[in-house]
Amino acid sequence: MNVNLDTFNRQLTGLTGRFADLGAKLAEAAREMQDGGAPPAEALVEALAAARAEFVELLAEIVAAAESLGVAVPDQVESAKSLEPVLAAMVAATDARRRRVAFDEIRGRILAIYDRIAGIHHEGDETFAPLVALQTSAKEAKAAALALTEATTDQARALMEAAGPFADLLTMLESTEALDDEKFSALEESVSTAFGRPIAVAVGRGRLLLPGQAPRAPEPESPPEPVRVSDAMRVPEPVRAPAPIVAPPPPPQEPKRRIEEKLERVPAPQYEPPAAPQPAAPHGEPSAPDETAQWWLSAWARWSGWKNTLAYPEAVREELSKYPYLLSVPIQQSPEFEEGLLAYGYSIIMEHVEKQKPGSVGNALNNLKTGQTKPVGTQLYEYLVTEGRLTETYPDFLKTVLLAAVPEPGPWVQARIIHSKDDTRVFQRPTPRLGETEQTAKRFLAENQRFTEHTFSASLPPLTSRFFLIQAELKDAHGVDVKLKIDGAPSDAGLVVTVPAAGKATKVEARRLSAEGTVLPGIGRDYRAVWFAVFNADPRRETQFQLGLTLRKDVRGMKK
Repeated sequence: MNVNLDTFNRQLTGLTGRFADLGAKLAEAAREMQDGGAPPAEALVEALAAARAEFVELLAEIVAAAESLGVAVPDQVESAKSLEPVLAAMVAATDARRRRVAFDEIRGRILAIYDRIAGIHHEGDETFAPLVALQTSAKEAKAAALALTEATTDQARALMEAAGPFADLLTMLESTEALDDEKFSALEESVSTAFGRPIAVAVGRGRLLLPGQAPRAPEPESPPEPVRVSDAMRVPEPVRAPAPIVAPPPPPQEPKRRIEEKLERVPAPQYEPPAAPQPAAPHGEPSAPDETAQWWLSAWARWSGWKNTLAYPEAVREELSKYPYLLSVPIQQSPEFEEGLLAYGYSIIMEHVEKQKPGSVGNALNNLKTGQTKPVGTQLYEYLVTEGRLTETYPDFLKTVLLAAVPEPGPWVQARIIHSKDDTRVFQRPTPRLGETEQTAKRFLAENQRFTEHTFSASLPPLTSRFFLIQAELKDAHGVDVKLKIDGAPSDAGLVVTVPAAGKATKVEARRLSAEGTVLPGIGRDYRAVWFAVFNADPRRETQFQLGLTLRKDVRGMKK
């Protein structure tokens, strides 16, 4: 049945106006009947009968159309006004059905991608482990796509983002000879990031083939990636060049457009989507993709790529080696850094949330509420906070990250102290810019300047951290007193991480700071480095911190 909601609305509006006009005339006729006993004019009676007949006919058409859309109509509809909510429900049902058809089309093309991935084989090694893992991931992604029961714009976009690396792989396999170097390099980086370097190498050498493809002569293996230079603040030298960025993947703004282009080239599955009535004039086209959710899409895409291939400590080291200042950047603002690439690093918090409540990350998009005025990115952030209990578990998350990343690659530090027998050097960032690579240095020789409190302060946005480091170049045991204030009050919102000196049998350890103050003897003799983290576990409120580090030459009476 062809449902034209615009026509229904126009007819109902016109009929309501006629009823109002006839009502006024009928009221006047009623007064004349009461005052002088004159009956209503014949023309008025005919007009009333015609209007009633038109209403009955329109009611029948609307009821039939509503039933075809699955919209319930009240048993008693006695006025034109009572039809208005029925029409509103029909508009919503029509929009939902249209979105469903579009969603089914998108999902069909994505399922076709996963089906083609299942047919890839390795020339010479039927049990090539990276390919087996890739095809397992494709199978899981296909199952997740089939399990979706709603058709929101964000779900469709998430499906496309997840399918992006698989589509890139198919493009490499189908069009290697036709791709220019720049395009091939971008695809190779995408595939390497999602599935590992061995897959990209196998494609480049012609070892992975689609059904029906003939083997080609292998090409030389790509040269190894250049070694990244560690961040200057993690080494004793006062100044070192910033770490080079090595072949970053395309910015997160780019994949959506590229994926949509690839989807157009993938043949649609051999089935027809369910037929649905289409209005002549559509009401309310689906809104454009919500860019506030880009941080989620980027982090989720990275997490989906490594969760089945990397252990969590390895993933942490990989992400912090790229952008050491990741954890100092607010989650929702992460797409604003490094051309959007930094947001991928928050895949490590996705894994933390998944451990708190298995399945929650995969179900996030299904829990978005319709009719919300909040941006999708804000809804996802609140969902992440709730499911991961981040107000309670953020300190544990931070502790796990530090135990994996210290001493190398280590997080970006706001300040660093190098303490030796003869002097104390304090290095600080000259600007408050996150990720700042420059540093200024002060050298203290007098004991009253060295063995005193060195204070550092800054603001902490929600769910962020700042880091500090003391490195010891002495054999004697010195100590440090640690005092932390948040918004002017003593606080325990920090961690201390100790790195044992050479020859010590202990391992890297982390513990919570005490609000009353923390003392740590043994710097130099027992510990070659001590890291400090200050965090804000509040998901909504910014805080101000002041960290005081007092070096002590005499450690008598100091107990951990």
